[in-house]
Amino acid sequence: MAKNKNKEAREQQAQKVETDKNADFTIRDYLIINAVFWAFLLVVAVIVFITAGGKWDPIMGNVFSFIFLVFGCGFTAVSVFDYVYEKAAKKNENKQ
Repeated sequence: MAKNKNKEAREQQAQKVETDKNADFTIRDYLIINAVFWAFLLVVAVIVFITAGGKWDPIMGNVFSFIFLVFGCGFTAVSVFDYVYEKAAKKNENKQ
């Protein structure tokens, strides 16, 4: 009975590894994810602008710079890093 459990566990693990290999993101997926996130940031920026009185001043400029540069560019940079890392890890996996 213990041998059957070990065999079942190995089969489930093999199926999980096969599923993980098929879960790679394409560059199109990353572009779509980033477009959705940038659209979300745009909505947040509009909401902030309206709720802050709808007046453009230096403080609002700093708020928008923070929202788009820190959050937007940061998310995009992490997406690029993840894409490059995923491709490098896949090449390394194929060599072994």
